[in-house]
Amino acid sequence: MFRDARSWPGLSKSNQHVVLSAWARSLGLDESDLHRTNASLDPNHRLEIAADSEPEGWDPQTATFLQLFNVSLLYGPQWFLDAARDIPNEVLALESSMLEVGYSAHARSHGEEAIFYAEDIPFYDDAQLNITSTRRNAQRLARACPPDDTAAMSLEALDYYFTISAFEEHAEPIAGAGYDVFSSTIGHLAVLVAAARRTNGYGTFTLARVAEECMFDGLIPQWVLPVGDDIGEKMAADVGFVLSGFRTSVTFA
Repeated sequence: MFRDARSWPGLSKSNQHVVLSAWARSLGLDESDLHRTNASLDPNHRLEIAADSEPEGWDPQTATFLQLFNVSLLYGPQWFLDAARDIPNEVLALESSMLEVGYSAHARSHGEEAIFYAEDIPFYDDAQLNITSTRRNAQRLARACPPDDTAAMSLEALDYYFTISAFEEHAEPIAGAGYDVFSSTIGHLAVLVAAARRTNGYGTFTLARVAEECMFDGLIPQWVLPVGDDIGEKMAADVGFVLSGFRTSVTFA
């Protein structure tokens, strides 16, 4: 899973700066620490953040290895940081390695995730679709999706969301999307498509639309997918998202 960020097309330097500043703020770090690390291009360097301070949005009972652009960062309890210190970054990035380090604390995996950002979004014509932002339609869409999908993501719980449907009376929602604002400058996106309407391009259209809305609000769109989600990766590529990092997390009992 671990890749050398220097070989990726990457975001512009200015947007890398914005993204890294957002992550630094979320962790209570000095932003310059991440910027210096990103500029160093040292694949062996790793920042360590102990969970003692419990920054908002970060669980002190979770360990997370994050690779973002040229930055490698490990957040977790001090005992986890100590146990992982001699493990190379390319090894620690693996789910199996994180579980092994946390074995004595009954670690449970959240999986390996790929992190994407976008700067330019292609135009998609939405003239034939009705776009609404009502709670009722978000709930109707949830009922048209598998329970696992809605358990992981509730549209109406997001800071901003919308659904799309045909211009017909009582038309059922086809898809929906939204985002939460992360650290003031990033929009963390989510997309949901009714089970019966999948593989018809609605997910890609909705992803593009919500990313565009995100940019209109002055935010950089962020999309996080499980590693190996081929459909999600194709959607990301079609919309113009750039693979920018990976994240592996485990939680302790």
